[in-house]
Amino acid sequence: MDKIQLMPLRIPKGFAVCYNKFYDIEPIKSEKCDNLIENWDYFTQDILQIIKMDLRKGVWYIPKEHLIIDLGWYPDSCPDGMYGLELSVVREDHSWDIIEQKESRDRFEIRDTIERWLNENSGVKKT
Repeated sequence: MDKIQLMPLRIPKGFAVCYNKFYDIEPIKSEKCDNLIENWDYFTQDILQIIKMDLRKGVWYIPKEHLIIDLGWYPDSCPDGMYGLELSVVREDHSWDIIEQKESRDRFEIRDTIERWLNENSGVKKT
């Protein structure tokens, strides 16, 4: 059996991957239960999170308010679910303001959207 690979992502400088469980794999419907995915551990609400960093005197840091890309599968582990992708601003009070959203069952469409959002927001803020 081939080893399952992470979905390749082109991430420009200025971003940090907080966690990554975004694999290049299709959901497999369970033969035992109609409303479950056999490989459910790849299709949960917490798949990928990438944050935007800034540069201060040559050191990368997370600003109090920053961009975040968040990916999950909704409903969690459901064979009829889909990827839910959000580009948000995390405020100082830790609330999130959604800028853009994308839903799709197509992991390649999701990958392309992530890379587009990263490139559109890749300017490094220096202080």
